[in-house]
Amino acid sequence: MKTNLLKLLSITLMIFSFGNLNAANVGVNGAVAGLDVKPTLERPFPPSMLRTKNNHQATLDSFENPETCAGCHPKQYDGWRGSMHSNSWNDPLFQAEFKKGLNETDGKIFNLCAGCHSPIGVLTGTVSWDKKTNEFSVSEKAARGVTCDVCHSISGAVPLSDTISSEHGNGSHIIDTETHIKYGPLKNSKSPYHETQYSELHTKANLCASCHNIIHPENGIGVERTFDEWRTSPYAQNEIVCQDCHMNSVEVAIQIAKTMKRPETFINQKARLDGKASTLGTERHSVVHLHEFVGGNAIISSIMSPKNLRKRQHADIARKRLQHATELKVDLQQRKDGLFEIDVDVHNVGAGHNLPTSLTQVRHIWIEATITDNEGNVLFETGKLDSHHDFDEDKTVVFKTWAVDKQGNDTHDPWAIANIVRDTTIPPKGHSKHNFVFANKYKSKQLNVDVRLNYRSASQHVADDLLGDDAPSIPTIKMNHFSKAFSNSTGEWKEVVKSYNSLEAEIESN
Repeated sequence: MKTNLLKLLSITLMIFSFGNLNAANVGVNGAVAGLDVKPTLERPFPPSMLRTKNNHQATLDSFENPETCAGCHPKQYDGWRGSMHSNSWNDPLFQAEFKKGLNETDGKIFNLCAGCHSPIGVLTGTVSWDKKTNEFSVSEKAARGVTCDVCHSISGAVPLSDTISSEHGNGSHIIDTETHIKYGPLKNSKSPYHETQYSELHTKANLCASCHNIIHPENGIGVERTFDEWRTSPYAQNEIVCQDCHMNSVEVAIQIAKTMKRPETFINQKARLDGKASTLGTERHSVVHLHEFVGGNAIISSIMSPKNLRKRQHADIARKRLQHATELKVDLQQRKDGLFEIDVDVHNVGAGHNLPTSLTQVRHIWIEATITDNEGNVLFETGKLDSHHDFDEDKTVVFKTWAVDKQGNDTHDPWAIANIVRDTTIPPKGHSKHNFVFANKYKSKQLNVDVRLNYRSASQHVADDLLGDDAPSIPTIKMNHFSKAFSNSTGEWKEVVKSYNSLEAEIESN
């Protein structure tokens, strides 16, 4: 009997171990996974999925300078030159984090990161890292980041069967570097300077997925999931794609979020959206996209060139997008036991992806709340920044993800992530409700409720660790603000209606 039990236990342990072994590889294409994959003709730049059409050998002559494109497309160039696409390589926080990752992986993640941040450099072999000096070498064209030619030379996407986990990501673009055809979303586009070709891919979110879905090349963990967040959203269900919001004005994006309709349906907006795609164009199109590509990053563009008006404008647009992404609903009530509750409900009303998105283990959205009485006594507070511009995550409602490495230690480094252990990000059209309890210990007849929803691209600690004395001051951006007073002068708690003068003063201060 004992022998049979031991045999049964051994078989059970074997099945369990085999199951765990396979579980670690579920959804991962073992033929292309890992950091030690050798280059092949079909996959020349591992661990990136980036490749050229017909395996053509790209040179710097395969790509135009953005200023050449500006000759006929000044509007598009003007939008691009202050964008994060134009700063994708020169972003100092990216470069510092990239160097850290290269040192910790012995350079194995080079193509994975550079394939999206400097695709021209990877395709032409004109961007490199010196392990001894810990410095980059990069050609002028490669340092321009994601240029006009990068996107408009995309002729297709890598077949999903060839990718890490049968989904778009990790630079899975096919770039045409031999024909100088420019691919785009217009079916009747003609140019005297270059050939043009309609590309259905350029009308879809799949175009953006390649670099806005980053999958860990070893374990298949989603390091960045912006495309996947959109794919399961009401926006995707209504055929609203990334370009509709991020390649149009903030005002158009707000209307899209409100109506869940594509921009070309806005009859009253057509005067702002339609036009000619170039200065030599002969036909008008219902939507001519801006090329600002603005999201929530309100810091890098402005610090890269603080005297550059266009880059400062991009920072302002990012703030405006953040300030229209949420709704904040706050309710105050007194319980039967005499304690008070404030319910704070945060709604993602304006983003077609989660809030926050992308490197969500680094980016933070959090609730800052302060309750005072009419004497100024603080009855409750949470989410306050300390002297180093940080807050206690254990005592703060924060929207982000928490990641761990192979040893189970907390990490924010993309290459080190082995698992996502917690996710409090808010999905598109979703919400997250939180309850705070406090005592009116001074028996005040008036309670002042101030709730802010804040955003930052990274903590000051992260910036300081990466850049030391050269680290920029990471701003806290107020996404939303609720500030009201409640009075109990009649025996029932009611909102205090502010006078016209006090409302004017509040507007002025904000």
